Amino acid sequence: MPRSIGSFVERIVVLFEGGFARLLLVPALAFIGIFVVFPLVWSVILSFTNYSLIGIRAVKYGFVGLQNYYRILSDIVFRDSVISSFTFTVFSALIGQAFLGLALAIVARMKPPEGPLGIVVRALKVIAITLVFIPWVIPEVVAGYAWAAITDKGGLLTKLLGVEERLYLTRPLETIIIANIWRGTAFSMILFMAALESIPSYIYEAAEIDGTTPWQRFRHVTLPLIAHAIIVDFILITIWTFGVFTIPFIMLREQPSALWTLYVYSKAVSVYEPARAAAAANIMFIIVLALIISYLKLLGRLRRWE
Repeated sequence: MPRSIGSFVERIVVLFEGGFARLLLVPALAFIGIFVVFPLVWSVILSFTNYSLIGIRAVKYGFVGLQNYYRILSDIVFRDSVISSFTFTVFSALIGQAFLGLALAIVARMKPPEGPLGIVVRALKVIAITLVFIPWVIPEVVAGYAWAAITDKGGLLTKLLGVEERLYLTRPLETIIIANIWRGTAFSMILFMAALESIPSYIYEAAEIDGTTPWQRFRHVTLPLIAHAIIVDFILITIWTFGVFTIPFIMLREQPSALWTLYVYSKAVSVYEPARAAAAANIMFIIVLALIISYLKLLGRLRRWE
């Protein structure tokens, strides 16, 4: 009996060492190929054609070279949408989400005082963390309509500010920046909490014995040790924020210059020009890819400094 079990196990090992293990990767690779690789390749091909959803070009379309890219780059609305997207990403993600997420992670890691006051502080901390997590777990559609409601005429935020107009129309960029910070801060906080937990406590104890102030410990101990987490957070939230669509679409669907995602949508659906929309999307893909490469180079420099 032991021999038969041993031979069976050996056969299983041989199968996994051979082609069977690769066979198990087929579903995942097929999913990536269908939903990631194919749309990317098709977008590139489509951007070099004059394909349209209406008219004769919906049936008979041909190759037009870089004409779509030239028209997109010459479009002042596209340039405005790119500038707005950069502003939106810098203020809502790199400054808003990352800074607020780091601050909340540091506060969450602080040791509460002893006694009854400590119990109250712990309870308030749990409530605060829960309130930060709620926007992250609710669906984007719900968040979008909630923000559209509170910034509409007679909405909660407009009443508090004493404004009669719809904030998402009079101050569109500022409104979606605040909405995106509100929704995305939880992710940065989780990432930074994990990074802070990985720092050994004896490092802080040694720094405290040396007479350092809390700011000096943060500047010379905490920041260098979580620098990699900050870069990773920047990479992820940059990708997500540049591609955010649902909340801005619900609030600003009639303003294609507000963000590049809304511009692409307007070209593909409102104007029925998917070829130009593909060209605009490919341009932004190159821009975001350049940003990610710069982040990775910075991450490589941090590793060489260690």
